[in-house]
Amino acid sequence: MNAFEQIAAHFFEVQGYWTRVAYKIDVSKEEKRELGNPSMPRLEVDLLAFRPGSNQLLVMECKSWLDSTGVRVANFGEDPVHNKHMKLFNRDGLRELLTSKLLAQLRQEGLLPTTDPSIRYGLVAGKIKAGNEPKIREIFDAKDWLLVTPSDLASGLRKFADRGYEDDVATMVVKILERNAVS
Repeated sequence: MNAFEQIAAHFFEVQGYWTRVAYKIDVSKEEKRELGNPSMPRLEVDLLAFRPGSNQLLVMECKSWLDSTGVRVANFGEDPVHNKHMKLFNRDGLRELLTSKLLAQLRQEGLLPTTDPSIRYGLVAGKIKAGNEPKIREIFDAKDWLLVTPSDLASGLRKFADRGYEDDVATMVVKILERNAVS
């Protein structure tokens, strides 16, 4: 599902980033074997956001999880049952491989300057399990990861209502909801 990723991309675009959704990264069979997962599918980043002025690259996981209990602390621990959806945060070797391959591929495609960007990993969450946000924020702050909470996302999206005409779904939905909110 890319709908949530598209909304997250728009959130970053209005902050001066260019974005790519569902960006695929080429990894060799040998590299997959070294990670202990030779049958792993092609690596994919939910959302890339790059701000040229500051040479900052965001590598973002996007989890809407709107109709579930939401993102929870257990997703960032040792338990393979709960952490399987957050590989970027729980598997250092995978994150290191992804980063090196990503930078090389973006440079090859002419999407990055030759100087290394500052890279920040992050999560855009559509829902966080009740009571879990402070601990998740603590984990992310300790690692210097970016956490975009549901309230951060909603606040950023509400700003779309004040912008000029934009022919995209996210902006139009926000304008309709904000301009017709029941007091």
